[in-house]
Amino acid sequence: MKKKLVIARRISQGFFFFLFIYILWSTTYPLKGLLPAETFFNADPLIIFMTSISERIILPGIFLSLAMIVLTIVFGRFFCGWICPLGTSIDAVGAIRKRGKVLKDRENKRLRSIKFIIFAIIFLFAFAGVQVSWVFDPIVIMARFVSLNLIPTVTLAIDKSFSSLIRSFDFYGPLYDFYRSLKTSFLGVKVFYFSHALNIFIFFLAILATSLFVKRSWCRALCPLGALYAF
Repeated sequence: MKKKLVIARRISQGFFFFLFIYILWSTTYPLKGLLPAETFFNADPLIIFMTSISERIILPGIFLSLAMIVLTIVFGRFFCGWICPLGTSIDAVGAIRKRGKVLKDRENKRLRSIKFIIFAIIFLFAFAGVQVSWVFDPIVIMARFVSLNLIPTVTLAIDKSFSSLIRSFDFYGPLYDFYRSLKTSFLGVKVFYFSHALNIFIFFLAILATSLFVKRSWCRALCPLGALYAF
């Protein structure tokens, strides 16, 4: 039974991970995906609630976030282990470690308290009219990485590979036609390169690297969305 539950969890993580990438990729100009770009953000109560508090408005996506809270009360913190794309990335990297550090109960409790402090600070800033939740929110962190690092890098690598292959071996036939069709779809998105993209990449790598030492250390110690769900 436990093994089947683990398999189901992995399938769920994989599905939502690729769905997240698909949504961001398929809604990058000029493409229009089947799902709106804000789908995951509307299901993120940390972003929705803190933005609503800081802006003194009720955002349309708040109903989906409230639904996530209700589901969490019923099923527990399923979002963290079954849906969160950053959590999935952390689990994937953590799976390659031989054996991470085993924390004592006191150390574990102390680590877990940090994310509640971060959540409290975010709430106080929001109450004062300043939105800072985007700094530590896992959905935003993952979205920045996908949008500013993953999509530009993958599209550039595939585009250069096709161009080099076609020119080097004179493949001006079916392969060239296939390449042109890709240029009108996912290879044709307008990507931009920002100077701070490297900082985003380093921050993302640092989050993943911590899981090599302590299992799910980001989720355990720093994630404010996890703190909200824990409440």
